[in-house]
Amino acid sequence: MEEKSHADLRYKGNVGETVTVTVTVAGTVPMMTFKLDGGPSLPVPPTGIQLQLHAGTNLLELTFDSVPPGGVYTVIVKTVTNESNNQCLQTFSPLGIPISAAYRFFA
Repeated sequence: MEEKSHADLRYKGNVGETVTVTVTVAGTVPMMTFKLDGGPSLPVPPTGIQLQLHAGTNLLELTFDSVPPGGVYTVIVKTVTNESNNQCLQTFSPLGIPISAAYRFFA
């Protein structure tokens, strides 16, 4: 899979490809959920999220909160062939209100 836009959280892969997304947490109690393709909101498992790409747009929505404000969530997407270490990192730091991030994977 390749990263197409770091700022817009867009990736391009192949149908059937497995994407692994893990989240590390520092400075807060973990409060994070995810939705796949508009499905139900679920807690992010400690082992991360795996999805297999289907044809079209695959949407992964993550929501983060922090008590106390200022915790840091680092999201790691693997395997991204045009990034060092085959992974892409993004950090999010909620400051008193939840943050949502929409990752789009195109196949």
